[in-house]
Order: sequence, then structure tokens, then C-alpha cells
Amino acid sequence: MKLYKTLLYVLMILPALLLQSCLKDQEDIFDTPSSIRMQEVLDNAKKVLTSSEEGWAFDYYPDRNLAYGGYAYTVKFDNQKVTVGSELAPGTFESSLYKLTNDNGPILSFDSYNTLMHYFATPSSAQYEGLDGDFEFIIMEVTDDLITLRGKRTGNTMYMHRLTKSAATYIENVYDICDNIIFSSANGTLGSSEISCAIDVDARQMDITYMNGGEALVGSGNFIPTETGIHFYTPVELNGATLTDLDYDIDTFTFSGKDSKGNAIAFVGVVGEDYARYNEFEGKYNLTYDRGTIEVTLVPDKENNRYLIQGLNENYNVVANYVKSKGYLNITSQKVADDGSLQIWLCGWSLDTGGNLTWDTNCGMYLVKDLEAEGTFNFVTNNYLDTPADSFIVWVLNGSASVGIASAPWLIYNNARLAYPRHIVKK
Repeated sequence: MKLYKTLLYVLMILPALLLQSCLKDQEDIFDTPSSIRMQEVLDNAKKVLTSSEEGWAFDYYPDRNLAYGGYAYTVKFDNQKVTVGSELAPGTFESSLYKLTNDNGPILSFDSYNTLMHYFATPSSAQYEGLDGDFEFIIMEVTDDLITLRGKRTGNTMYMHRLTKSAATYIENVYDICDNIIFSSANGTLGSSEISCAIDVDARQMDITYMNGGEALVGSGNFIPTETGIHFYTPVELNGATLTDLDYDIDTFTFSGKDSKGNAIAFVGVVGEDYARYNEFEGKYNLTYDRGTIEVTLVPDKENNRYLIQGLNENYNVVANYVKSKGYLNITSQKVADDGSLQIWLCGWSLDTGGNLTWDTNCGMYLVKDLEAEGTFNFVTNNYLDTPADSFIVWVLNGSASVGIASAPWLIYNNARLAYPRHIVKK
């Protein structure tokens, strides 16, 4: 009987002994408390974030449905502040505070207002969640050259890549790629098969149509612009293979790359026949209008994406802005000189609608490539609604008040009127 009681006692205390043993084993696995381990994760994240001399390229994806695709950002961290850049405003950088904290996991939070970083997250009366962007991110993985994040609001996966060049150069390169995707459709080949492509630059989405056994199928993906082309958020499925990246040649409007099976893919954007590249306009011309011909020179000012027209008056040049989306030059109403307290303007002028003029800087005329005459560009109204310009006139303003028609030395070939300009012909 005594033996039975002893055995029963042993059986009763055995689970407790086993539990203590298991707890000790678990403590052996984690030698430090969870709070200390979390702090170690945050300290390591900060060490890596602040270690990059040039900062990080940040692939940012607002909206949980990826309605806007991805946007290129840069972030450079010191111990307290982050300096943010974005393709939204090339050349602009803004500093604000950030913090690394624990909120059921390691969090990187841009917790003081930053115009660029909070652009997609700032609410308005019409959109209480803004454009559904994130400014707090769960830290998923940290390596020396790549940091993987997940947006707390959207759940979108985002990446930071260590920069090896200046943030300004990186943003400029990305912007140049995106700014030169100026078409909405393209045609080309995938391997030996023909394909077509629809591109929504605003939504940053690409739909690629290909044939499979006589059936037209579509592979779709949201993308972010890169320094060399585009990168898809998730690989696009094409005929049993996937496509992750495409290079883009801005001079030939060509996307190219290879799918996961090594098949070459290339397609060329469809642009208007009268599309002229920027450098086509440079040179000396004869400008023809209703009173005769004027010799002018179009001088490139590529940094400002425009041309200077020299020869209309020795005291000033006229600016013609390059419209990349059309391949046109746009000459609009503009101030060309100051005369004491007065301003001299070249104004858009509408002779066909009664001689109305305006100094609204949207009014003017395009220079459009002539498809039938090489080296010739025709003047065409830019269809400003209030005053559809068909001519130009030199006018004098005093502040915002109209003074009247200009006189010497501001005239164009001894006349304030440049009536019915027809075309310029390269010499």
C-alpha cells in the first residue's frame, strides 16, 4: 500500500518536473528577454540605415490596390533625421524626424510631417485616408544592401536599396525614364510571336497581349520606374514564363528584356507621325509670315527643356518650350524684356477672331513637323480656348495693366506685329 502511494505521488509531480524542464530548454533557446531582443533588432536596423553615405533608393508603393503603381524615393538617415527626395519633385529634398520603435514588431516611422514622404498619406476633405499611402513600415528583413519593409496601412511590400551615387543623380535618372514614356500603346515581339502593349503611365500599369494557341491572353502588372527602365511589383506571367524587368531606350521608345525562360521581348511605342525629337529643332531657319521672311536660329537650352529663338529682335530671345508628350515646340505669351517700370511682352494674338490678344502664358502656337517637307515645321494654334492664337504681337504692360502696342527698340523687323506665321524652314 505504501508502495502504491509513493508511485501515485511520483506520477502526480512528473508533469510539473517535465514542464520545468521544457521551460528551461526554452530559456536556453532565448538567452535574453524579448524586449532586449527587439531593441537589438532596432539598433541593428538603425546602424544599417545610417551606414549608407549616399542613402537609400526607396521603392514606394502607395494604395493597397496599387492604383498608382510605384514611385521612386530616396532616404538618407542620420541619428535623428531623414532627408527625403522623390521623383514627384526632382531636385527637392526635405528633412524631418523619424523613429524606430516596437509596435507588435519592429517599426520604421516617419513620424514628423514631410511634404514628400507624406504626399500619398495626407488626408483631405474628399479623401480621409489621402491617397492610401504609408508612413509607418514594418521592418521585415535587414541586410547590408537591401532592407525589406511592409506598409502598416497597405500591406504592400517595399524595398530600400543602398545607393552608390548621389540621391539627386538617382532621382534625375529615374525621372528621365518616366518622363520619356510618352505613349499609351506599343507593338513588338516575344520570341517569335507578335505582341501588343497598353501602358497607363498614371496608374503605372502595363498590359501585354500575346497569342497562345490562337487565343489572345493578357499579362498585366504594376510597375515602378528605375534608372534603366521599369520593374514590376510582381512578375508578369507571359505564355508560361514570367517577366520582372524591362529596359527602356528613350531615344527609340523601345522596351526590351528577357522572360524567365530566356525569350527576348521587345516593343516600340507608337507615337504620332509628326513627332519630333528634341534635337531635331536645332539649327538656322527662314521664318515665313504675312510680311515676308526672317532669318532665325533655334538654340537648345536642354537643361530647361526648351529652345531660344534668336533673330526676331537683337534685344531679346523668344522662348519655345519642348512638349515631350507631343514632340512639338510651344511658343506662348511671355515677357521678353523690361523697359524701366514697363514690361515688354510677346502676346498670343487672334486675328481671325477679331484681333483679341492675351498675356496669359498658356496662349500661343506650336511648331509641328511637316510630314511632306523635310526640315520644315509649321505654326499651328495650341487651341487656348479664350484666344486661339494665329499670330503674335509685341505689347507693353505696366504691372498687370495694359499700356498698348510696343515701339522701338522692341519691334520685330520694324513692326510690333508677327501676323500669320506659317512655318520655319531649315537652311
